[in-house]
Amino acid sequence: MYKPISIEEISQEILDYEGYLWMSDETRPETKLLHTKLEKISDSSNPFIVEGQLYSKQKNKSYSIKYVDGKHIVIEYDLKSVPNNWVFEQKKYISNIKNDENKNSKIKIQLYWKPEIDELCENMPVLIPAAYVFTGFE
Repeated sequence: MYKPISIEEISQEILDYEGYLWMSDETRPETKLLHTKLEKISDSSNPFIVEGQLYSKQKNKSYSIKYVDGKHIVIEYDLKSVPNNWVFEQKKYISNIKNDENKNSKIKIQLYWKPEIDELCENMPVLIPAAYVFTGFE
């Protein structure tokens, strides 16, 4: 369902990305990508990506990008391969990313929970957090 990848492995060929990239020379994440092709991104780019969330409805994949200690940490979520026993709930949060009309938009997040046996609960399965996945804007 999810795996770490390098920033260069994010597909440049997908045309329907939705999300944002917060660049190091920006004071806030104002860039909202809607159905656009990404420019070439890499670890050596300057300005670099401080934080980003990308979602492709076409491929049903989400990418989380964070810049930590001089390198990018990128997680790819393949939502087509979620285990059947995982549960999810859709959440919407007001973001500080402004759209073209200068209104705040809501971001959509899917919270995934997976069952795990808990010895403190009589060895019954309990749901624990498994993934927090960006799935676009409302």
